[in-house]
Amino acid sequence: MSWLLLAGLAGGVAVGLVTFKTSRLQAQAPAVRPGDWRWFGSDQGASRYSPLAQIRADNASRVRVAWRWSARNQGPQPPTQMQVSPLVIDGILYTTAGDQRNVVAIDAETGETLWTWRPGESERRWGTIIEPVARSAGRGVSYWTDGAGDERIFVVTPSYQLVALNRRTGRQVESFGKGGVVDMAENLRWNQRPGAFHEGRVSNTSPPAILGNVLVASMTGHTGSVPTRSSPNEVWPMSTPNDVVAYDTRTGRQLWRFNTIPEPRNYGSESWGKAADFLFKIPGMHDWVRLHPELLDNSAKYTGNAGFWAPVVADPELGYFFIATEGATNDYYGGYRPGENLFANSVLAIKADTGQLVWHYQVTHHDLWDYDLPTAPMLVDVTANGRRVKALAQITKQGFVFALDRQTGNPIWPAEERKVPASDVPGEWTSPTQPFSSLTFDQQGLDTNNLIDFTPALRAAALKTIASFRHGAMYTPPSMANAPDGTKGTLISPGGAGSANWPGGAVDRETGMVYVSSATNVGFYGLMEGTERTGVAFHIARPFPNLAIQGLPITKPPYSRITAIDLRTGMTSWVAANGETPEFVRAHPALTTVTLPKTGKFSRPSGLLVTSTLLFAGEGGGGEPVLWAYDKSTGAVAAKIALPGPTTGFPIAYERNGRQFIVVAARVNDTVELVALALPKEP
Repeated sequence: MSWLLLAGLAGGVAVGLVTFKTSRLQAQAPAVRPGDWRWFGSDQGASRYSPLAQIRADNASRVRVAWRWSARNQGPQPPTQMQVSPLVIDGILYTTAGDQRNVVAIDAETGETLWTWRPGESERRWGTIIEPVARSAGRGVSYWTDGAGDERIFVVTPSYQLVALNRRTGRQVESFGKGGVVDMAENLRWNQRPGAFHEGRVSNTSPPAILGNVLVASMTGHTGSVPTRSSPNEVWPMSTPNDVVAYDTRTGRQLWRFNTIPEPRNYGSESWGKAADFLFKIPGMHDWVRLHPELLDNSAKYTGNAGFWAPVVADPELGYFFIATEGATNDYYGGYRPGENLFANSVLAIKADTGQLVWHYQVTHHDLWDYDLPTAPMLVDVTANGRRVKALAQITKQGFVFALDRQTGNPIWPAEERKVPASDVPGEWTSPTQPFSSLTFDQQGLDTNNLIDFTPALRAAALKTIASFRHGAMYTPPSMANAPDGTKGTLISPGGAGSANWPGGAVDRETGMVYVSSATNVGFYGLMEGTERTGVAFHIARPFPNLAIQGLPITKPPYSRITAIDLRTGMTSWVAANGETPEFVRAHPALTTVTLPKTGKFSRPSGLLVTSTLLFAGEGGGGEPVLWAYDKSTGAVAAKIALPGPTTGFPIAYERNGRQFIVVAARVNDTVELVALALPKEP
């Protein structure tokens, strides 16, 4: 659902008497070296495109390791997973490293460490109660300059504190916040959630976005699967709204907020209803329900999350931030939040100077499948349907790409509301329709046509496995694991991990071709009654059933893939399996007489990079230690470049002293290294 909002509608809330001038958004106007990688996604629109052309199809096979940098000593334990996308500015590479999120400056030509910043005790607070996926190196840092000599590196700690560092020295900028630190967790609506605990409830995985002197930092809330799953302070169904809050890059002063869960009587609040009374009359319900009955008449008063895990992107010409939001509390049972639940599961266009909402497009109404938006929107100008469009491409877990006009939020290629099945779980509310984009890239839904069929015996076993579960088209709702009809829950593809996830994709700024990395998977959506210590009526059941068929995936290959979608035509251009067929599949005793296709690995590529002629992709943590170079026009393999370990992060490209480098994080034995690749130096 897309809405074009006038400036006066509720959404942005200014903090204090702030007079916004054009200079706030135009203050950052330094020249950008063509060979730099200055933003998370190469540019502010997260295209992950580089115009560099020294490494081509005819020489990519000659690329070798130029230097390696180890993260072994960046924390109490060697990190084994770093989803980083480093920056390169004037020959210096900047990255986060280790589970405590150190920041390191590295000579981009030699791999020499230049300086390291380590968070202090206060920035390492909350320890093991932070969301597990946020106890990590995150995905990197952000860069800002006033164009007159003040240059800063910004990092967000796992405990949601914003730190400003001097780019040259790594020292904290004392004039920013308190000694270089702003505690962004303090600036949320805790006063409106009287039962919610503060400690460890919000964290971060992605670097902040900056437009002029305005900064917005992504926010990670606790995932909503099972209460007390990873934290002792769950008070479901209450949680903290993960609002968009903007800060001044020079001082750290709060500028404005946009409420991702609207307050009563504000625009969007009509999409939040009143939950059934019986849902609050269960054993173990938290004290806030009894102490604050005034909150129970509208679910927007107590529901939380609706944050934004993925990086925010910006359009300097329009002056907009584009934000991809996650679901509201909780992921799989929505009876406590009836209604479509704006502005969860949405793409938001927000004015960077005021925080006012320009438009929104909700890609999942009343999410019951953990179909949050996992990756940054990608911005590209493209000619489609005979007109030049400022486009936005949003990849989803469901296997869609929503191509939107970023000025209006209207679809460029067809996206329609279709009827979907209703839930029969007590107290649940189901949206009668969901948005379906015409641009798709992976398996959607689970029926007999999707099941393994290498042999009649394997297919029969797969049919028997799914017989006791509900299954069918995408958006078939979760069901009880002990339903009256005898079924044990619902199986849907993709599951909550999504066909696409944090690696996302890339878009070619020259052609408008979108490249998406994905993995086929099946999700289990079975609900159980809550126990006394959960404080909710229903939540997802554990453990998940084993769906493997003699150790093989229950679905047909490819198990992971890269898909090229042409935004100029709205058509799929090519599909390539991610890697070769795994050895245990080739050698499986049930397949000795079967001619197998190229299946790809059991992990999605960990990130994509598109250049003037090539597309680069690693196989991800479950793949081989290689970086593939594909012809970006056809998907044909141009080279298979050896690495010391499988990739865990995003590949980037930059130039230094006339030499093109590609750097990617890879797991080497028991730790992560940054590996720099280049053509051999000429004699």
